[in-house]
Amino acid sequence: MAKATDHDVFKALSPDVRATILGATERVDLRAGEKLFEVGDPGDAIFVVNTGSLGVYFPGPSGYPQLSAVIKPGETVGEMAVISGEPRSATVTAIRDSNLVKLTKIEFDRLVHSKPVIMNELNRLLVHRLQQVTNKTDGRLEPKTIAILPAGKMAKVDLIVKQLSEVLNQDGNAFSIITKEDGLEQLDDLTKLEARCDLVFFIGCCDDQRWNAKCARQADRILIVANGADRPHCDLSVEILRQRAVHQLVDLILIQSDTIALPRQTTAWLDTVPVNRHFHIRNKPADWQHLKRILMGRGVGLVLSGGGARAYAHIGALKAIEEAGVNIDFIGGSSMGAIVAGCYAFGWSLDEIIDRIKTSFVASNPLNDYTLPFMSLVRGHKVERLLYQNYGDANIADLWVPYFCASSNLTNGHVHIHKTDKLWKALRASIALPGILPPVPTKHGLLVDGGVLDNMPVDVMRGIHRGPVIAIDVAREHLMDTAWFEKENQRSWFRKAIAPPIISILMRSGTVGSEALNRQQANRADLTVEPPLGSIEIRQWKCFEETVEIGYQETKKQLDKSKNRLFSGR
Repeated sequence: MAKATDHDVFKALSPDVRATILGATERVDLRAGEKLFEVGDPGDAIFVVNTGSLGVYFPGPSGYPQLSAVIKPGETVGEMAVISGEPRSATVTAIRDSNLVKLTKIEFDRLVHSKPVIMNELNRLLVHRLQQVTNKTDGRLEPKTIAILPAGKMAKVDLIVKQLSEVLNQDGNAFSIITKEDGLEQLDDLTKLEARCDLVFFIGCCDDQRWNAKCARQADRILIVANGADRPHCDLSVEILRQRAVHQLVDLILIQSDTIALPRQTTAWLDTVPVNRHFHIRNKPADWQHLKRILMGRGVGLVLSGGGARAYAHIGALKAIEEAGVNIDFIGGSSMGAIVAGCYAFGWSLDEIIDRIKTSFVASNPLNDYTLPFMSLVRGHKVERLLYQNYGDANIADLWVPYFCASSNLTNGHVHIHKTDKLWKALRASIALPGILPPVPTKHGLLVDGGVLDNMPVDVMRGIHRGPVIAIDVAREHLMDTAWFEKENQRSWFRKAIAPPIISILMRSGTVGSEALNRQQANRADLTVEPPLGSIEIRQWKCFEETVEIGYQETKKQLDKSKNRLFSGR
C-alpha cells in the first residue's frame, strides 16, 4: 500500500472511506520529463501527487502547446476521464522527479460497487477542487522550485542570487536558497519547504556536475546563467537540458553590460544551449524586477493584432499601459501590430516610437511603389527600405523584451512564428498581405501576412508565458459594406489612382477568413481591448493622432476597470 502523506488529498474523506481507497492504490515513480499519459489515452486511473510536480499541457487554438496547470503535492489528476469514461483531454508530464499514488479504474469501479458512499464523497471532493480552480484569478501557473545553474566558470550566479534576493525581500516574498553545502536528501523536506515559500532556489556550482544534475531533476524550472559577452559555451549536461526543454522548462539568463545599445550573438548562445526562453538582464533595478515577475508567474504579456493603419491605436494602448504603471514583460503580434510591438521590444521610448512610425507610415504612404500586378500590386521595395532603416540587422533574439511575430506559411498552411530571424525580414513577412505585397520566400516556405491565418496569436503568448495576457484587437468594426462600396465607386478616377480601393479590398479579404479564430484567441486573453475604430479605414495612414487617441482612451478605460483584478500582487 502506498504511504499517505500529510497533504494526501484523500485525508478530506471520512476515515473508513479513506482507508478503503488507500488499500487499493499502488505507488508510481516518474523521473523528470517522463509522461504520465497523453491526449487521447484511455482514462484508466486516478493519480494523486505525493511528491514532485506534474505539468498539464493542452494544444492551443492553432495547435501550439500550452502549459495550462501545474499539479502539486496533494492534488489529483486524471479523475475526470475515469468518471466520465472519455479519453484523456490533456498530456501530463512530470516536471520533476515525482512520486504518485495510483487508483486504477478497475479498482475504482470495484470500490464504488462495493461501497457506493465512496462515489458520493469523491464527487463532493471533485466539485470542491473544480471550484478552487475556477475561482483562481491570479493566473499563476509558473513552477516555484528553480535551479540556477552556471553555463561556465565565469557565469555570475552570485550576482543573480544577490539581486533576486534583494527584490524578493523588498516585496515581502518568502523564499529559500539551497546550496550544495545544504544538501537536501529527502523529497518530503522539499515539499514542506515549498509549502512555506513562494520560491525555492537550488544553486548550482561550476565544479560539481552531479550536484547540478540533481538540481536539474528536482527543480520545476531551470535557469542557465551566462555572460552575454562571453564566447557561447555550456559546461552542463546538454542531454539533461534538452530533455527538460522539451517540456518548456529551461531558460537562459544572459547578463549584459549596462552600456550596450542592443545585445549581440544571442542566436549563437541559443544554438549552444537547448532552452525554451531567454532573457537579457542588465544590472539595473528594472531588469531584476522584470526577472522576478517572470519567476513569480506575474509578468504581463501583450499581444497586438494587425489592422493596417488602425494599428496606430496600439501606440495609444502602450501609452495608457505605461501611465497605469503596468510593465510589459513579453510582447508579440501580427502584421502591423508586430511592427509596433517590435518598436517596443527594441527598447525605444514612446516618443521615439511615435517619431519613427510617423516618419515611416504617415509622412509617406509605404504602399505606393506600384508595379504590374504579376505577383502583387506593390513592389515592396519601399517597405523593405523603411524596415531596414529602422531595425537594421538586429535579430529578434537580441531584443531587450522577449518578442515574437506571426506570419502565414502558404507552403504548409500553418502559422509561422518568428523568434530568431532578422527583425526587419520577419516583419516584412508578417505584413505581406497577399495581392498587395509579394510573398517572402524562406527555407521554411513561402510566407505572407500573419493575419491570413492568425491575426491575434494569444495562444503563442500563452505557450511561452504564464502570467496575465492583454490583447489589443484593432481589426474589428471594418466599414466595408455596400455604402463603402458605392462611396468608392463615386470617387474620381484620379483619386482612385492615388489610393486604389482594391488595396482595402485585398487587405480585408486577406484577413476575413481568420476572424473566427481571432475571436477565440481574444477570449483567451485576461483582458481584451477593442478600440472603437469604426470611423478609421485600414488604409487611412494619415489619421495618426485620432487613431492613437482612440486606442489610448479605450485602453485606459479598460485598465481602470481591470487593473486591480489582473495585476494585484505584482
